[in-house]
Amino acid sequence: MSNDIESEQLAILGGPRAVTVPARENWQPPNGRIKELIGQMVDQGAYSVAGAYIPKQFEDAFREYIGSQYCFALDHGTSALWAAYYAVGVGPGDEVLHPCYTWICSIAPAVHMGARPVFCEIDPERLVIDPADMERRITPRTKAVSIVHLYGNVCDMDAIMAIARKHDIAVIEDCSHCHGAEWDGKKLGTIGDIGCFSMQGGPIGGKPVPGGEAGIAVTNTRDYFERMLLFSHLNRVRLLQELTNPESRAFAPTNLGLKFRAHPFAMAIGLILMESLDERNAWRSAYRQKIYDGLSYLPGVRALKSYPKAQPAGFYGGMHMMYHPEELGGLPVQRFIEAMQAEGVDMHHRGYELTHRLKLFAEGYDIYGKGVGPLVGDYPGYPAGSLPISEEAHGRILGMPVFTQEEPGYSDGVIAAFRKVTAQYRQLL
Repeated sequence: MSNDIESEQLAILGGPRAVTVPARENWQPPNGRIKELIGQMVDQGAYSVAGAYIPKQFEDAFREYIGSQYCFALDHGTSALWAAYYAVGVGPGDEVLHPCYTWICSIAPAVHMGARPVFCEIDPERLVIDPADMERRITPRTKAVSIVHLYGNVCDMDAIMAIARKHDIAVIEDCSHCHGAEWDGKKLGTIGDIGCFSMQGGPIGGKPVPGGEAGIAVTNTRDYFERMLLFSHLNRVRLLQELTNPESRAFAPTNLGLKFRAHPFAMAIGLILMESLDERNAWRSAYRQKIYDGLSYLPGVRALKSYPKAQPAGFYGGMHMMYHPEELGGLPVQRFIEAMQAEGVDMHHRGYELTHRLKLFAEGYDIYGKGVGPLVGDYPGYPAGSLPISEEAHGRILGMPVFTQEEPGYSDGVIAAFRKVTAQYRQLL
């Protein structure tokens, strides 16, 4: 890294770029092994099976890895959440607490079960739900809280569990971004009542344990496990052995008529990629920390904070920082991003939009077309300013990719670009 990088002309003004290599992932997934295993399944005619063979091998491997008593796979992370909401008894007239900054699929299943979302502020230094604000929004109608370990950043599980137990509400962990992350030495997904994971995408750019499209639900509570199976796993192999509740067994094997089973090929992909999860998490964590360390003394940009008991991992969606324009003469965030992009940095603004400000939740909607449902009647909506802390912070989120194996020199160039732009911000005003 050049010693005089901070005095070089900014690239956006015609100077040389700080980053001279491409922003690309160099880790090579085990595509040959994936093809071989799927080929064997094709030869054996294993196109549709659940609860046996490769799907059961994957479920057992993930259960052992995560440290839960029960685990089963579904066709999507959304389906896993849907089954979880059903298991804890979410239904018409209930309220479900949820962070306002996440992906719509985390809360949408509860809405389609007739429950009303109650959005909570996020901690602007961590981008996850603020437990204190969460508790303030609990009412007699609150049935559950659905938390999201967004981008692999870990929620304050001690505070959340204490509040939930105090008020007798269920805790559903959305772990779609954070496979392998921990709280106080325990894997996320095993601390709340139910943990849900997504397997969307491929080995490059997908969820930490990808399978194209699939999901996982884990729990330590037998009743929740059986209720999720009843809800989502029609015709699962050995279903009668897994269902011990006489009421549930009476519905087997057709259960409640829904088949949200994972495709066996997705389970094969996941089974192979689980083998490298810890190694990939370690590499990605080291990459993320290197850049965070490089920002530690610079004005205008702050790395996200982590709770002392948290061990972030997964990092789906990349790494994020908070921009502080007041330290750079009021330089608008978009202008800062443009300058960084000109230096060769892969940087974007915000990532997700605020969930409570999406049209569905901001204005409400008659989902069923009959004047009934959770988003009509006395539903207040979420106009601008409803969650001011989150809305202000949202405008200052900076995002960049996290690499398992970067192009050599890329992270050094990124740090140099931060130094260069923050040192010469006055030229951008």
